[in-house]
Amino acid sequence: MKTYVSLLGYDTSQFYSLIVKYGIEKNDRIVLIRPQEESDGQGKKSVREIEDIANKIDKSIKVDVHRVNHLDFNSMLLSIIDLLESIETEIIANISGGSRDIFLAFSIACLTQTGKISKVTNYSDVDRELREIQLPHIVNALDEKLNILLEDIVKHEPTIASEIADRLQISESTISRNVNKLKGLRAIDVDNQGKTRYISTTTTGKIFLKIKN
Repeated sequence: MKTYVSLLGYDTSQFYSLIVKYGIEKNDRIVLIRPQEESDGQGKKSVREIEDIANKIDKSIKVDVHRVNHLDFNSMLLSIIDLLESIETEIIANISGGSRDIFLAFSIACLTQTGKISKVTNYSDVDRELREIQLPHIVNALDEKLNILLEDIVKHEPTIASEIADRLQISESTISRNVNKLKGLRAIDVDNQGKTRYISTTTTGKIFLKIKN
């Protein structure tokens, strides 16, 4: 079984090219990424077209719409990463069509999940051809110590080094050293209030926790 994850604009022929190239079978799934709020009826019409063609091919083919808030880039990005992480079948991701706002977030999400995605495609605006592309693997997971520290921060943020040291049973000097490493990776923010440093995660930090090598 496989799952197509795709943007969808008004031109549904792009998606038809995708399923012609790779085929679609019983119990396959289609996930269309669309804005949380549809501003006109054309987007809904495009979704219905995909639902109709899937139903004609086989009634077991499920079509889901994953709604994202295009006004909040970080939450949109994390939502799409969560979507990709949740899929247990082969993933074919189509990075073309749809809103430019969502296109960027979807592209970045795919870059964080290259180890999980089987195929990535793009439909050319130049020659109207669908091509398979190879995404570079440009991100690495954190080492175990930094990962444990970051997981603790995200559970208790905002937090301070002494509290982290108590929870993890690690010296405060080690915590401070590793906090500086995470800060250098832009995985956390450190807010100095007097002599106290309050630590919280950034979107980059949350993405690090989702990366699987």
